[in-house]
Amino acid sequence: MTQLTTLVTLTYGDRFNYLHTLVSRSLESPLIDRVIIVSNASVAPLENLRTTWPGQVDVIYLENNTGSAKGYSVGIKAALDAGAEYIWLMDDDNAPTHNAIATLHTCLRQLEEIDGSDKSAVLGFRPTHQADIAAGVPGRFAIQRRSSFFGFHIAQLPYKLWRRRPWVHPQRKQDKIPMVQLPFATYGGLLAHRSLYQRIGLPLDALMLYADDSEYTWRITAGGGRIFLVPDALLDDLEDSWNIKARTSNIYESFLLGGSDLRAYYGARNQAWFDKNIWASSSVLYSLNRWMFFRLLRLIAKRRGAEQRLNLIEKAIQDGEAGVLGLNRSYPL
Repeated sequence: MTQLTTLVTLTYGDRFNYLHTLVSRSLESPLIDRVIIVSNASVAPLENLRTTWPGQVDVIYLENNTGSAKGYSVGIKAALDAGAEYIWLMDDDNAPTHNAIATLHTCLRQLEEIDGSDKSAVLGFRPTHQADIAAGVPGRFAIQRRSSFFGFHIAQLPYKLWRRRPWVHPQRKQDKIPMVQLPFATYGGLLAHRSLYQRIGLPLDALMLYADDSEYTWRITAGGGRIFLVPDALLDDLEDSWNIKARTSNIYESFLLGGSDLRAYYGARNQAWFDKNIWASSSVLYSLNRWMFFRLLRLIAKRRGAEQRLNLIEKAIQDGEAGVLGLNRSYPL
């Protein structure tokens, strides 16, 4: 059965080389018949992609950088309006390896037979983003638990302390990593039938960027659907994100030392909003995890001389918990 797929991606600045790799690798597969690129005020020569693959690549130009939530919203709507059967969301610096999309379709078809097309989604495997799963960490420790705060949960602390011992190396029980069910996911690598996108709607523009994909994909599972990470569908990250574990030793240093103030602000604000309004199922556990997180964050900030960034993060968290979303004029995109 033919399962034609529209790839939707978002770009900004001048990321032409990344985009060219993504488009060229993707269109090598007969399963992908169309690519929609949303330009968030990109200065890259995107018309070159249209002329290289005439009739297969479309570009939607936005005058200003509107953030990832609005950009993906525009792209998803355009794909649905054009009659896309399946929609595959990818970041502009992702690139599929050979047979990745075919593998995802095989797994998705099996899931659809159980849950239905409007409640089934699969995700390509990005080892730098799913570092714990790639390292063989058990799912109960690799996946963010309910009522955690920025991924911190008191119940996981003993394991994390043990794991950091120099002689401890997580061992996989088998070389082949099995599929992993996720509560929410990233945009990059997500494949689903049009009926699922119609059911969950469009991303929340007010989140701008960071954690907007968590909120968006959480709607899949909150509505009774399932998302599975497919390790056999390998995706290459052509550029490492600012907040991956490979860059720093823990999430505290990622926020205190990594990236720009803009990224730290929106990342912290939106994560706080998501954790309080979506992910907290126990107010007691949430408050405990929040208290412990702040204790550790402030301790590391003092040790690393990052008090100025700490103040920014605390203000961002205050805004997120108060529901102050949208564009912050101090941090224009």
